[in-house]
Amino acid sequence: MQPDVTQSDVRAAVMACLEKIVDPCSVASGVPAGLVSMGLVGPVEIKEGRAGAKVHVTLYITEPGCLMGSLFELTAGRALNELPGVAAAEVAMDYSHVWGPEQMAPSYREHLAHVRACRAAHMRQVSGS
Repeated sequence: MQPDVTQSDVRAAVMACLEKIVDPCSVASGVPAGLVSMGLVGPVEIKEGRAGAKVHVTLYITEPGCLMGSLFELTAGRALNELPGVAAAEVAMDYSHVWGPEQMAPSYREHLAHVRACRAAHMRQVSGS
């Protein structure tokens, strides 16, 4: 690994990069979230090398019929390969993983619950209930 870039620096950069890839279903719901917040990032392996780190990331999808897997894989691979300190990045989809909302980041789950509660309160107000 390059002397000025540590493995923890690379891991932080990888996670930040993956968080910038937003799940379109979360956008459609009105509460956008990146892959990390959605709980769609599985194991992240980082191996040091002379030219930089070799990164392997496993991604998940929320539903078996989700068509975003290939796009997530392609987008993440391109973005990760551009990171400083990364010599090579591989991204693989684990289509067999059974995702559940409990895998979302706690802070995102709280935010989502808050937004949903506000919407419900607004709908009660609008309907006069």
